[in-house]
Amino acid sequence: MKKLLGIRYIFIIGIIFTGINSVFFLVGSVLEAIHGYKIFFEYGMDNPDQKPGVYLLKSLDLFLVSMVFLIFALGILRIFIIGSDQHEKMPEWMNLSNFKDLKVLLWETILVTLVVFTFTEMVSAKEVMQWQMLIMPGVILLLTLSLAIMKMSKKD
Repeated sequence: MKKLLGIRYIFIIGIIFTGINSVFFLVGSVLEAIHGYKIFFEYGMDNPDQKPGVYLLKSLDLFLVSMVFLIFALGILRIFIIGSDQHEKMPEWMNLSNFKDLKVLLWETILVTLVVFTFTEMVSAKEVMQWQMLIMPGVILLLTLSLAIMKMSKKD
């Protein structure tokens, strides 16, 4: 039995690489923001060819993806490595007791990320809007309704 409990430490490899992914996207976010600020200070907001706001929105996209990776890494660390014995040291939003709680937290984070990503894509679109651009908002609507239904059934 003790040997079986040692397998949980294999998750440390996944946690480390997921944390590295989070840092990677965070650095990308900072670089996009810096690029947007540089364009703003060179051209201002009025130049139609250079849109600093688009770079700042892309920076927000990358930051939110970084948060998804970070939440996943911390959630796996909390569930499989730390356990519930160090409850008071964790932030309130990380009080996860099982994998389902982590799934719901990730679901909510990914929904926010998808909303910002879709908004960014619609703002930065150079072509005329077509009906295909409604696919992502439709996906977001379905995911949101699914989450709401799951939360309502959880309360019952």
